[in-house]
Parts: sequence; structure tokens; C-alpha cells
Amino acid sequence: MARGADLFNRGLHWEAHEAWEELWLALDDEPRLFVQGLIQVAAAGHKAFVQRQPRGCVKLLTTALDKLEAAPPDFLGVETRGFLGALRRMLTEAERWRAGEVADLHRSLMPPVVLLRPPPPAQKK
Repeated sequence: MARGADLFNRGLHWEAHEAWEELWLALDDEPRLFVQGLIQVAAAGHKAFVQRQPRGCVKLLTTALDKLEAAPPDFLGVETRGFLGALRRMLTEAERWRAGEVADLHRSLMPPVVLLRPPPPAQKK
């Protein structure tokens, strides 16, 4: 989790996606779904800031929020309350971007992933 969070927080969204995918493969059930949500947020960042694709960004943020909001607070050591609130604001702006109401999606809208404590070790399937 920490490696992906570090990459994500440095704006290396594709690299974070890849790091979290390794973790995702080792998990089951609810932790797996949560990490998949983080992967989708990272992919949304890549769509927004590298590929400049508002439609893909909106789609990924929407599906990511569905997964992340289903988890208990501060799941797997990730601070979720502020993160989810910021993602909702980012989604609102991404929808405006997709509709042509704004010219761009500013990088400052992407919230950092804050780790509150070390996550538990990954469980093998």
C-alpha cells in the first residue's frame, strides 16, 4: 500500500496503478474491492493529466467512488473521509470538464492518499 501511495502522491498515477495492482492480486473480497477503487482513482489521474480524456476520467472516478465508499472508515490504514470528499469534488469538476464548462482539470484537485498506520499484511488467496 505504501509504495503505491508514495507514487500516487508524487503524481505518478500509472506507476501507482501498477504497484497497487500487485497488491490487489494478493487480496480477497472487501480489501480487494477497496484496492481496485484506488487503482481506478490512479487510472482516472492518468486519464485526466496525461491522456487528457475527461470522459474516461469521469467514468473511472465514478466507479472508484462506488467501491471506496463501500469500505469502512480508514480501511487498510488509508484515511478515507477527506480522501472521499476530495474525490467527490474532483468528480464534480471532471463532469464540468467533460461538459465543456471548464477548459481543464487542475492537478490540485487530486487528493493525496494519506496512510494513518501501516496496513495489515496482504492475505494470499
